[in-house]
Amino acid sequence: MFSLSRESEQDLTHGLLDIVDKYLEGREKVKPRILGLMTAEQLKDELDIEYRTLQRWEKNGLRRYQPPLEDTRKIFYRVSDILIFLGVENGR
Repeated sequence: MFSLSRESEQDLTHGLLDIVDKYLEGREKVKPRILGLMTAEQLKDELDIEYRTLQRWEKNGLRRYQPPLEDTRKIFYRVSDILIFLGVENGR
């Protein structure tokens, strides 16, 4: 068995805590959206809103995108449209 000095033990502890912090920060980052689209579910989860809120936003101008196929229920929103609607970015 071996033992570490108090200073070495503290350095090791702080090093491990830094590694865990960096890992958790990386996990919490938003995944890049290659197409710039979000599903209605992703939008509701990310912004912590209800379905009725999303419906109200659509009535007030937020554009929805839906594939032109019959029996397709999946709804998408462009991230840039959402940011403009929320006033985060101006409509350039």
